[in-house]
Amino acid sequence: MAQMRIGDLYGLLSRAPRRRDLEQDGIRLVYDGKAVHLSTADDPGAVIAWASTCGFVTGPWGGVTAYSASLASVRAWMRMLDREDLIDLTPVWASTPVVLAFATGGQVGAWPVIACPTAPADRRPASVSEQSAESSREFRPVRRDVTSGPTASSSGGSPSG
Repeated sequence: MAQMRIGDLYGLLSRAPRRRDLEQDGIRLVYDGKAVHLSTADDPGAVIAWASTCGFVTGPWGGVTAYSASLASVRAWMRMLDREDLIDLTPVWASTPVVLAFATGGQVGAWPVIACPTAPADRRPASVSEQSAESSREFRPVRRDVTSGPTASSSGGSPSG
């Protein structure tokens, strides 16, 4: 968990590029135990900005890539809060999908996550290609017995009516 001032996190998220300026949808946050670093899914190694943590902190968590389209609502929620208050930031993988949770003063916000390599394998968000492969593995065509049910001759003519 990273704890930081709301104003610092808001400033960090304000530095994120707009969705239309990205090839892939994704804002990436990495917490190294001292600061939260911002990059994009397009170029995860290029740190755009960072913000220091303060208050209570735990060990680092790896990269969490969240939808940049949800960034506006996260920032709108944060604008209603006192910039000097502390906010907790942590990935939560109690179930799928994984979310990046923000908690302060009894309020909790959540940001849907695209990728979270530090989550347990059975709780990680599936990529689009993994979802396609899994759905094709699960697809089983239903076999109909063509001898049961109405036929063209028993329904009085054409199949349409």
